[in-house]
Amino acid sequence: MLLADAYLKYYRDQAYYDSGDWRGTWALDGVGALMNQGVHGKDLLTWIAGDVESVFGRCATQARKIEVEDTAVASLKFKNGAIGSIEGTTTVYPAQDTRLEIHCEKGSIIVSDAGILQWEILGSDEKAPAITDPVFAAKDDPTKLPATSHVIPLQNMAEAIINNGKPAVTPREARKAVDLILAIYQSSKEKREIIL
Repeated sequence: MLLADAYLKYYRDQAYYDSGDWRGTWALDGVGALMNQGVHGKDLLTWIAGDVESVFGRCATQARKIEVEDTAVASLKFKNGAIGSIEGTTTVYPAQDTRLEIHCEKGSIIVSDAGILQWEILGSDEKAPAITDPVFAAKDDPTKLPATSHVIPLQNMAEAIINNGKPAVTPREARKAVDLILAIYQSSKEKREIIL
């Protein structure tokens, strides 16, 4: 793996932030675009690309009258030697599909909310696998999102608690995306690279 990127470009207008006194504040919201809207994309990026070794981030409030960031970028160095980037915002109109790009020495895979955009492997005729996930089918109409979309992970967690078992996603693993975002915030504030 050489390069791994996450593009998390959403749109929230000022009315969204004005709809609750807590929105967009450090004291009550506690986080901005990176965490509120982009945490799952960062989680998926590190799940695919591996753990992050260090990060240099820049956060800004570009367009909204809020305390927290509405725009951020980060440069990543992964423990496996790959480098990458994260772009997260709530100021892009129209909102863009969440997009992950994974580039290796002999191929590239690009996945978005719309599905697999590219699946190219040097010297291979392998085609992208078909995606039948109902979440992709509901992309253009969230009302078509299956009611069960969160049920399986919640059931797994509840069963692990009840049976004193291990959940499919451990708290330590789930915490990685949060720690990455906190490191980006720290890097932006201190204007330096942060080692995770």
